[in-house]
Amino acid sequence: LIYIALQRATSARHALQIMTDLVAEYGYASEGESFTVADPDEVWILEMIGKGGYEKGAVWAAQRIPNGYISAHANQARIRYLFPDGNEDEILYSDDAIAFARHIGRFPSDAPDEAFSFSDVYNPLTFETARGCEGRVWDFFHRATAADESIMGPYLDYALGFNLTNRMPLYIKPLAPLRTSDILEAMRSHYEDTPLTFNTDVGAEAFGLPYRWRPLTWTASDGQTYFHERAAATQQTGFNLLAQLRRDLPDPIKALQLFAVDDTDSSVMIPV
Repeated sequence: LIYIALQRATSARHALQIMTDLVAEYGYASEGESFTVADPDEVWILEMIGKGGYEKGAVWAAQRIPNGYISAHANQARIRYLFPDGNEDEILYSDDAIAFARHIGRFPSDAPDEAFSFSDVYNPLTFETARGCEGRVWDFFHRATAADESIMGPYLDYALGFNLTNRMPLYIKPLAPLRTSDILEAMRSHYEDTPLTFNTDVGAEAFGLPYRWRPLTWTASDGQTYFHERAAATQQTGFNLLAQLRRDLPDPIKALQLFAVDDTDSSVMIPV
């Protein structure tokens, strides 16, 4: 989906059309994925979830991130209501997103469409996904607003997995525009200087190791199950990239991709 869209699309919205048309025609054999789809003028989050053994294709939702705001996603669907007040033209979804949920019993037949939440219906939160996925989003948002704890502080109990009803917003406004180096620093995070930091627990051993091997859950001799943190930077990373879309430069050099292999925290990013 990604490479075909990059070959054919002329804009972010065009890429959304290509990707969703492809899965409608050929199917989508995946439990789900979130995509950042961007051009120099717009940034969208596209969330796509396969229909499994029910029928061919996928259900999906896409929402535009307003100018001046930042968003993030980490292996957990985050788009919720499809009929937000004031920006109906900036959210798209598959024609059967709600009808299919009713068909398979995930959304009540008598519930109003306005009550439908894409992520709550198709990718319900658990303690593990809040802690291991949404925690990384919280960390990124917190870095961009750390000088004002009133912005992300109220969502800490959610990132810790203790209050799953206290959902974070899809996007926030940072206290100041972010630089490329700010994004890279966030990609290298191990939750340093936050309540989620794990370089001081028993698993860190003598040298403050900021990594935990998989699986993230483990059972102690007393029968209790515990959870290791899953930070943005991990030792099993295959590659990482940072895309910079520079609106005011000529087309041949408008897009810059910073690319590296292996763990973001210990790799050198090469501009392409």
